[in-house]
Amino acid sequence: MVEIDLDETDFAILRRLDEQGDVDVERLSDELGVSQSTIYYRLERYRDQGLLQGTVADLDARKLGLELTAITEIKSDYGPGYEELGEELAEMSGVTQVFFMLGEMSFVVVSKVRDHDHLQRLITRMIETDGVEDSSTHVVLQTIKDEPRLLVNYDDEDLRSLTD
Repeated sequence: MVEIDLDETDFAILRRLDEQGDVDVERLSDELGVSQSTIYYRLERYRDQGLLQGTVADLDARKLGLELTAITEIKSDYGPGYEELGEELAEMSGVTQVFFMLGEMSFVVVSKVRDHDHLQRLITRMIETDGVEDSSTHVVLQTIKDEPRLLVNYDDEDLRSLTD
């Protein structure tokens, strides 16, 4: 893992990007008391270091008709082929996240689907996949927090501790 050295200015810029998806360099320069060229330089450095990648729109799944969120636990044999199984699960239509886990279950798969029929087709495809031994699916009734942006999940004190 490459360690990236960041200071408070870096975290202020990154937090703004995380909150808004983009920054007005002139306004941010005034707010932080640093030159616009400093902000442009740092943005380019984040890209070069792989810290900042692309631009992502924040789409509302429900407004797109994806009404159900499901969390499926998959049990498989640990050993050769588990990476391929994870990749195969990740490629399934409607799957948004796949995690390889330690413990009783091998993978946790998060998916967003239109309705129960769509979910049933996805689950059937998962359990018919070579290497899947068992599964358990949970349907989310209410989302309390679903915040994929990283830095907005931390308070200022915790962010400052990252620069120490």
